[in-house]
Amino acid sequence: MNLFSRRTLDRSQPNRRDFMVQSTCAGLGITSAVNTLAHLQLVGTSAAQSAGNDYKALVCIFLNGGCDTNNLLLPIAGTARTHYESGRGIPQYIDASKGGVAIPLEDITAAGTQISPLNAVGTYEHAAGYIGQDGSGNRMAVHPGAYHLKTLFDAEELCFISNVGVLTQPNVTRANFSALPISQKPPQLFSHSDQQTQWQSSIPDKPFKSGWGGRLADLLDGIHNTDPNALSMMVSVNGFNSFQVGVQQQPYVMGSSGVTSFSGFGTNYTNGLLTLGQQPYTGYNAFANPGTANSNYKNSNAGWRLAALEQMLGMSHASLFDQGYANVAKSARVTEGLVGGALSITANGSATTLDSHFVNAFAGTGIDGLTNNFAQQMRMVARLIVGNSALNNKRQIFFVQLGGWDTHTSQIPVLNNVARTDQSYYSLMLQLSCAMKGFRDSIQGAGMWDNVTAFTASDFTRTFTPNKTDATGGSDHGWGGHMMVMGGAVRGKRIFGTYPDLTVNGGIDVQGNRGRWIPSTSVDQYAAVLAKWFGVGPDQLSAIFPNLSRFTDPFTPAAKLEFMDAVA
Repeated sequence: MNLFSRRTLDRSQPNRRDFMVQSTCAGLGITSAVNTLAHLQLVGTSAAQSAGNDYKALVCIFLNGGCDTNNLLLPIAGTARTHYESGRGIPQYIDASKGGVAIPLEDITAAGTQISPLNAVGTYEHAAGYIGQDGSGNRMAVHPGAYHLKTLFDAEELCFISNVGVLTQPNVTRANFSALPISQKPPQLFSHSDQQTQWQSSIPDKPFKSGWGGRLADLLDGIHNTDPNALSMMVSVNGFNSFQVGVQQQPYVMGSSGVTSFSGFGTNYTNGLLTLGQQPYTGYNAFANPGTANSNYKNSNAGWRLAALEQMLGMSHASLFDQGYANVAKSARVTEGLVGGALSITANGSATTLDSHFVNAFAGTGIDGLTNNFAQQMRMVARLIVGNSALNNKRQIFFVQLGGWDTHTSQIPVLNNVARTDQSYYSLMLQLSCAMKGFRDSIQGAGMWDNVTAFTASDFTRTFTPNKTDATGGSDHGWGGHMMVMGGAVRGKRIFGTYPDLTVNGGIDVQGNRGRWIPSTSVDQYAAVLAKWFGVGPDQLSAIFPNLSRFTDPFTPAAKLEFMDAVA
């Protein structure tokens, strides 16, 4: 378990991390950020208290590798469809004389994934005004493998935000892009590692220091999460990431299978360390009534071994390093108890009470909804949300990740006119769509859907034109792409932002003729709407997103980005 297991640590003794932070504040500019966030915490505390301690969870679904969202949300009629087919190319399994990566209308019809417009005239509109389409009454669809997303969209529980990407300033055009100074363009465009970091930090024109999820936790942890024994506000179920790096707060990192169980040694999660509520943690009473309800340990060799270990952990050490080592181990044990307690709420023998939702969501796909890694990540997040009463959090930020989107080759291979569900891109869409549906049903079943919002992010979308004209073709690194937001507070059945006109070698194709769309919505604008729903006040947004003021206010009709009920 990592050091940052709970939202606060015992700071009565100096430690290496404190020393490094304090000694490098001036060089890294951390002091200003800490002071600003601390001040805003004080300002926000009274407002949070008056508003009540409502629970909210924000789930970042990162599509690692650059998801080709040109095929996630696509036109099926009108001018946009003409541009789509000519730019992407018809795949060979439809026309043997051609090669491309377009999704044929035949596949859309067979899967039934045309999404329903909000109104009767065929445009996808927002209450603040017309958005999203080119005015010709185009109809839209989602990828055939994403049929659950169609269901969620039509049920007004999911929306799309068109053409989002990293930007350092507005008004970037095809005409001025080459002449712009390097300082006015995101550095290392089309680079996986750079664009991932910039997406997760929202500050592409500065060296990386923190992620916008980490800054959210820095600001809101002291306002909404006041229990010093609560789990960290941020939890990653897929390793360390830039998004959850804070100035003060750091994530709790765990696996999709949960925490390591010590049940074989006798201890249990609901009756963890006897001194769980004490700070600092002193004494374990390891030998009190072994094998009874008043003991943490079974009366067995394994139980006695764990008791002896924790008795040693409870000792005081003259050496700061020895004491620090023991404190980390104790912190990890207590955290395992917290997380295990939360997971016990949905435990059901060798299964969980949420399993059926994921099994049903994946039914008929050939993919096991219980063993698929991404589904396991989403199920773990759902279990922690449903079991939140054991974690003492009022705000939580989760990170999950689905990789494999770097589809340079064989994005839509010829499969002799048989079912194409085993191709890599199609399979990824199935995994994404089904896991999101299983997650939604789990949270809805627990009555918490209005308190949870999940959103997607990715390195970038991919080039509109394929890199080959045969079945081995794929798409390369692009720029602006379409994102999804899902939850009970989402203004669903809408496409927000500005859908690109899909004109290759013109329009918003940044350069050349590959169809790399200049984003019309910045990551700052997109993330700010999510942050405001999560509890950040209008006067606090600039502390989280220092570049936000450069762009159109996302909460005005002109931005076409009011995709959350609570902030519309």
